[in-house]
Amino acid sequence: GQKVFWSRGNGWVMAGIARVLTFLPANDPRRPFYVENFRQMPENLRTLQGTDGLWRPGLLDAADYPYPEVSGSAFFVYAMAWGVRNGILSPKEFRPVVARGWRGLIAHIYEDGRLGSTQPIGSAPGAYGPGASYVFGTGAFLMAGSEIVEMDKAKPAHR
Repeated sequence: GQKVFWSRGNGWVMAGIARVLTFLPANDPRRPFYVENFRQMPENLRTLQGTDGLWRPGLLDAADYPYPEVSGSAFFVYAMAWGVRNGILSPKEFRPVVARGWRGLIAHIYEDGRLGSTQPIGSAPGAYGPGASYVFGTGAFLMAGSEIVEMDKAKPAHR
C-alpha cells in the first residue's frame, strides 16, 4: 500500500530530464519546471546512496535488497555528472557523490568483462544475484563514464 521508488525507474526519469534539458532551448517557458525537478531528485538521492557508492533497487527499502542495482545507479551517476557540468548541481556537493558512485560501478566489472549486479527487466524492484548482467546496464554505465569525462574536461579545477 506504499509508494515504490525503484532505482532503475527513477534513474530513467533523472537521465531523461538531463537529456530533455540538453536540447530544450534556454528560453523555453517549460525549462524552469524541468530544472526544478532535476534539482530535487539528486538532493534526495544522495541521502540514499549506499556506503559502496551505489543505490539499491528499492530506494526507500534498501535493507530488503542485498545487492546494489548497477543500471539505476549508473543513470544517477550520469545525470548528476551532467548536472554538475551544466551548472545545475553544486560541484562541491555532487562531485563526491559522482565519484563514490563511479567507484561502486567499476567494482562490478567482473573478470570475464561483464558488468554485473543489474536487475533483470521488470517494472519494480526485484530479486537477482550479483552476476546478473544485461546490456541496458552496460549502456547506462557507458553514459555515466562518458559524462564524467565531459564533466572533468569542463571544470578540471573542481576535481
